[in-house]
Amino acid sequence: KKDKSWKFNRNQKSKKKPWYRNRGEKRQKTENGADNDDGTSDCDQEKQNGKDLNRKGKAKNERKKEDFGSREQTPHEGSFAHENMQKIFRITIEKPEEDKNSCGTNISSVEHVEEKQGICSNEGVATNTEEAATKFPKRKLAILVSFLGTKYSGFQINAEKNTLQAQLELALQRAGIINFANFGYPSKYSWSSSARTDKGVHAAAQVCSFKGHMIFHTDGEDAMTTGDQLDAMRTKVNEHLPDDIRIIDIERVTRNFCARTNRDKVRYQYMVPSFMLCSKEEVRKAFSSVDGSVLETKKTVEKNMTPMEASNIVQENITQEVLQNARSALYNHRVTPHQLECLREGLKLFQGTHPFHNYTRRIGGKDASAMRYILSFEALDPVVLPGKLNNDGTKQQDMEWIPVQIVGQSFLLNQIRKMISAAVDLGREVVSDDQIRQSLKKEVRMKVNVAPAQGLFLDRSYFD
Repeated sequence: KKDKSWKFNRNQKSKKKPWYRNRGEKRQKTENGADNDDGTSDCDQEKQNGKDLNRKGKAKNERKKEDFGSREQTPHEGSFAHENMQKIFRITIEKPEEDKNSCGTNISSVEHVEEKQGICSNEGVATNTEEAATKFPKRKLAILVSFLGTKYSGFQINAEKNTLQAQLELALQRAGIINFANFGYPSKYSWSSSARTDKGVHAAAQVCSFKGHMIFHTDGEDAMTTGDQLDAMRTKVNEHLPDDIRIIDIERVTRNFCARTNRDKVRYQYMVPSFMLCSKEEVRKAFSSVDGSVLETKKTVEKNMTPMEASNIVQENITQEVLQNARSALYNHRVTPHQLECLREGLKLFQGTHPFHNYTRRIGGKDASAMRYILSFEALDPVVLPGKLNNDGTKQQDMEWIPVQIVGQSFLLNQIRKMISAAVDLGREVVSDDQIRQSLKKEVRMKVNVAPAQGLFLDRSYFD
């Protein structure tokens, strides 16, 4: 038989009083006085415990604020607001003076500094913080940037490195769009970029978003339209930028817009010179004037050479005359239909979702971050570009290039340049299709060469 002793016996009276009786007794005890040995009531003790917990929580929050404040007091080590960066690159930045008429608070507008340095006019200069906030409203902005990345250590801000983000931040601060109080703290003005380019990589359409002041905003009949204000801001920022960095356009965006998270996909383009597809015999012929004993080494016989490898081996024996003859021979090379078809077939192998751990650094095959989705990877028809004029008035030879475009959601460090190198080796028939397929497997570890960064540039960012 089942034990039914657990069931409630209605005949027995419960010793536990109803909840409303307990509540009434507690209220009565509180009104009558203390019911504990220490002279305090249960209600008073509960209130005291709540106050202690609240006091501890406030103290903990204050300690967090102090720790956060101590970290925020030092600017980013890669920003020109940091003292080390100013010493390394010999940049002088003056701090704004305190406005005595505003209770000792620092003026947020940087126009005082620019007026003192003589780099802007007196128009629109605010005399205190309240007037600056009224005259220069803060809005969410997006800029379209193009640059040559040859002289810079990538786009993203990096400690003690001359980066493109640091140059843009400095120009925006000098133009007055970013407050001096936020200079060196990208998180304070919500900085974000659509892509991060490597060292030496260029861009035709980099998109960045941030919060900035509308420095040409005025009220009244003579007020400028929003489009005219943005054009004037673009012109003023470009005055403080180097010649190899230019802001193409500035637009107002919504408050929640983020250049990194709102970007759906990105397109890069790599300009492959046709002589990269030269065979071993053509490379030897180009350097035929070099001593043959240098090229007939064990290293060059066992594997096919690229022009870069050949130049590294014989660099001690290369003269200016030899280099000029080799350049003339390589510039005259034109890609064959078979080489172009092999290149296109190699690029198609990378389309889709694959683990690209062999095409980056410090990532294993089982790492989830190695998975990337490539929408398209194709080689366009070759184009012949006219040669440049030399300093002595002579013209260089015309050269053929193969534009290669890749579209994907995101890319790893050196991923595109390594894929280009593998596809070029396939076009030169140095590697096979099966070797490229093996490199896209999680359990396979393989070394892949990196193509030069000079031919890669960010072509477009999509915001669908």
